[in-house]
Order: sequence, then C-alpha cells, then structure tokens
Amino acid sequence: MAKCIQVASFENGELKRDFSGGKSREVTLALPLSRFLVKVLRIPAADDVNEVAASRLSDITPFPDEPLTVTVEKVCEDETSQVVIAAALPESAAEDVATCLDEEKLSVVSVDALVFGELRAIWGKINSSGRKLLVFKSPECLSLIVLNGDMPCAIHSAALGSDIRRDITLSLLEAEDFCGSAELEEVVLVERSISSPVSEEEKIDPLNEAVSSLGVPVKRIEVDFDDAIRCIAERSEEVGTLNALPESWRDVLKETRFKAKLLRFIVIACSIWLFVLTVLIGVPFVFDYLTGYQKNLCARHSKAYRAVSDKRAKVKLVRKYSDHSLGALEIMKAVSDRLPEGIVLSSWGFNRDEGLEIAGDSDSSSSAYQLKDVLSEMATGDDEDGERVFESVRLGPLNKHKDGRQKFDLKCLFKEAE
Repeated sequence: MAKCIQVASFENGELKRDFSGGKSREVTLALPLSRFLVKVLRIPAADDVNEVAASRLSDITPFPDEPLTVTVEKVCEDETSQVVIAAALPESAAEDVATCLDEEKLSVVSVDALVFGELRAIWGKINSSGRKLLVFKSPECLSLIVLNGDMPCAIHSAALGSDIRRDITLSLLEAEDFCGSAELEEVVLVERSISSPVSEEEKIDPLNEAVSSLGVPVKRIEVDFDDAIRCIAERSEEVGTLNALPESWRDVLKETRFKAKLLRFIVIACSIWLFVLTVLIGVPFVFDYLTGYQKNLCARHSKAYRAVSDKRAKVKLVRKYSDHSLGALEIMKAVSDRLPEGIVLSSWGFNRDEGLEIAGDSDSSSSAYQLKDVLSEMATGDDEDGERVFESVRLGPLNKHKDGRQKFDLKCLFKEAE
C-alpha cells in the first residue's frame, strides 16, 4: 500500500477527509463498528483461518444471500490455537457510503473500523491487566470491547437508544465464554474531545446508569479524533491488519487504476507523438530558416569581401605604379652596372608584369654566362644590395658569328610561369 495515503471517515451520513496524506483520489475508509460484522474467534492451529472465519460470519450475517469478503487480524497465537478478529463489510450496509464516495470520485483501497484507531490512540492510557469493558461513544453507535489483559475477547456495537444493559451483558457473557470466568475490574468510557464541555443533558443517561450498575470503577478517557485518524493511517500501512474491502469495491478499484494507467499512457503517447510531429515539421522549417540566414550572411560577407578585395587590388595597383624600384629605368641601370667586359646589348624588352628580355653579343661565351650569373644573383638576392629582382633567369643557345662574337638572348622573369 502506498505510504501517507489519505484517510476518509464516514459517520451519520457525513464524509470527512484527512488531507495530511495528500490529496490523492485513493483513500483508506474508516467506518463505525455498526457497519461491520465483527467477531473474536479462537481457531485451532491446524484449521484454515479464512475458511473458518468466513463460515462463522456467514452464520450471523443479516444478509444471507449476499457474499461476504471476510478479513482477519491475528491477535495472538500459541502451539494449539490462534486468536483472530474476523470482520466483513456487507455491501447492503454501505450503500449510502458507496454513493457518497462516488459523488466525491474517491477510490477505496482499504476499509477499517474507526474504533480500532481510537483504541490504538488511547492504548497507553488503559491498564493492561485484568478484565475491562471499553465503551466508545460515537455519533452513530456505541462500540463495546471487552479486554482480558491486553487481548480482546468480545467486540460488539450497540445502536444509540437501544437497551445498553442488555448489550453490555451479552458482551460480558461472550467474553466469559471465550476466556473463562473472571471479575470485571474496570469500565472505561472513551469520549471524543470537543472544544466545549458536555452538559448534563447531553450525556447519555442510560449508559451512565448501565455502567454504574456494574459496581466497578468507571474511568473516563478523551480521545482526539485526529489521533484516531492518524492511527487508522498507521494501521493501513501495516501488514496483517483488517481490510474489509468488499469484492465488488476491489473490482472497481482495479478498474479505476487501470483507467488511470491507460489515461497516463495515452497522455504520454500523445505527448511523444506531438513531440515527433513537432520535430518532423519544425526541423525542416528551422533548417530552412538557418540555411536562409547563412545564405544571407554569406552574401553579406561576400559583398564585403569583394569590396575589400577590390580596394586591396586598387591599392596594390597604385603601389605598383608608385614603386619605381622595379621600373624600366631602374632595371636598365642595374643591368648596365653589372654588364661584364666585352658584352654589347642589341635589344631590350621590359614588361613590368612579366620581366625582362635582352639580346646581345659577347666576345666570348664566358662573358654571356657571367652575365647570366650576375642576373641570377639579382634573382636569388645574393647581390650586394640584397635585392630580389628576378624569380628566374634563362640563357638561350649561343650562336657564333663570322666575326667570332657569341650571340645570346636572356629571359629574366619576375615570377615563374605556371
């Protein structure tokens, strides 16, 4: 059973709910003893407890044609027998309760007698020895419990206004038959604590006269209703306590729980389906949006890049034509300053973007090769000025003229052709 379950009590047609355990739709129901069939049984250890209890309660039920759902709570046991409290809630005796529960849309998980919660609440205030009669007053009935030491030996309910002397006598006779003859030592009257004192006219005179006529001390104890409800909640969480939930109510509880689980499953399934549908529809939409955003961003970047690139090209062009270090005159001067002896140049071709083409003749082939080396040094930056002028220098084939001079041509490139 779930912990901290809500407890609901029903008396005099009024349903009260305790919200200390939360606002769950599943409740433990506490009813007056008059709603139950209750009997204390001593059953041999070899017998089936549930079978014997069902048989004994079937003999005393006022609804013989109605099947009973019998529950037992073990009180004590020895090697030969065990004492149990057998209880059942006839559905015919709880029709008004069922109607009220349906109106409140509550599901009952267990049913207990309110008097057992009150008994637990005052247990520390009563003497645990001797035979005692406990009388619990409630708005719907009087609950009579005879204790032999700490073991109940008779449990009865008496209607308000009935012959209380007769009911007390029957309870004492049943206790004597169950546990043997013993003197009644005390009567305990248990009343619920209220905010204002009870007047003499409000006291139940027949009850006072009946207990006074027994000739034993009478002890009065007040029990807090909230404490009784708390004890009912504690009992509902324990294993082996009474649970007089009728079989049809159990079926309704199972059906209600199944519907609740089905509803949760449907909600979860719909949530998952909605999530998947959102992903299927939303992801392409978001992807298209992000794609368009990136395209627009790239277009803006491309436009900015082209603007910067054009500006850089213009700046390079201006710098190129503003820089006369590699101009035709500067190159001509540099080459002329480095011409070896015996070389005469016959043609000169200069292109600022490509390089220099020269032709000439020399008195010997060594002079032509020397000129190539000089220009190559300019290309590799090994000349004395440390300038890098040409990327490559190529010397064409040498042709010897009739006068003995060597004709040559040189091609000096600013950048190596791809």
